Amino acid sequence: MCYHLTCGRERTDFLPLYFCVHKVGNMGINGELTKWQKALGIVGRNLILVGGNAMYALAIVLFVMPSGLVTGGVTGVSIMLGNLSGLEMSLFVLLINIALFIWGSAVLGRHFCVTTAASTVLYPGFLYLFQRVFKGVVLIEDDLVLCAAAAGVMIGFAVGMVARTGASTGGMDIPPLIVNKWTGFPVGTMLCIIDATVICIQLPVSSVRQALYGILMVVVYSFVINQVMMMGNGKMQIQVISTCTREVRDAVLTELHRGVTLLSGKRGLSGTQCEVVLTVVSARQLARAKKTILDVDPDAFMIISKVGEVNGNGFSFSKGDKWLDKSDIL
Repeated sequence: MCYHLTCGRERTDFLPLYFCVHKVGNMGINGELTKWQKALGIVGRNLILVGGNAMYALAIVLFVMPSGLVTGGVTGVSIMLGNLSGLEMSLFVLLINIALFIWGSAVLGRHFCVTTAASTVLYPGFLYLFQRVFKGVVLIEDDLVLCAAAAGVMIGFAVGMVARTGASTGGMDIPPLIVNKWTGFPVGTMLCIIDATVICIQLPVSSVRQALYGILMVVVYSFVINQVMMMGNGKMQIQVISTCTREVRDAVLTELHRGVTLLSGKRGLSGTQCEVVLTVVSARQLARAKKTILDVDPDAFMIISKVGEVNGNGFSFSKGDKWLDKSDIL
């Protein structure tokens, strides 16, 4: 049996507060949820959902609309319709979101309905509010690069945080999901096609310069979304080939308090059988892990690679985690 680091010790030293509360909120005494922890988890997720939609709307009102940046999705379509008709763009966002929400609920089921309903109303609501609160406010004048960068970072962080709660921002995320269900066509590819189409449609009513910087904004927020989604999940996988396999295994178990898997291998030069030590540590623990292994065997051959996500004891706060004592090793 492999043992790992206990719940609170791995993450609370380097993850943002939200992720700590979110994770710890899923664990009670002996791995059981308490009513208080359930309530805390629900409140935390709802606050993130509301805050994420508010930040998304704020980025549009402060940076996208004043600069005339071209963007994709429901927002891009709504800005264009608002400019052509003279009506509130937030009204078009709400109407399009509701239509897509009804379509998605009918095709994708109740789970989709629950996780998307809030954003369908919250985002256009915040747009309507912020358009009045910040009416006439221009933070950045005549600098489309800064506007694209600021909007991209804010939108990316907002959407990424909402996605981390298991919810969706709705809108143009819905058609790719439906197409994927019907045809198996990749969601990411379909989303890019839709955004590109929306941007091209806006070219007759905007300048090429605004469109190009709008594309830059889309690239920025796509990158930030990926970084936020991966935040706290990146871990380092270490494979060790050594003549002191058992000693390396014992050091990883007792000093690093990480689980170990022994893989069967065969040396390429001599053809003799050997064992490969496989373990996963956090990025902050990597330097200590390397030192620990090399202290046991200075000639150890190590392969270190980054892994996107790790689930299991010690990494996903499963019950049963414990510190391993040397007397526990067989």
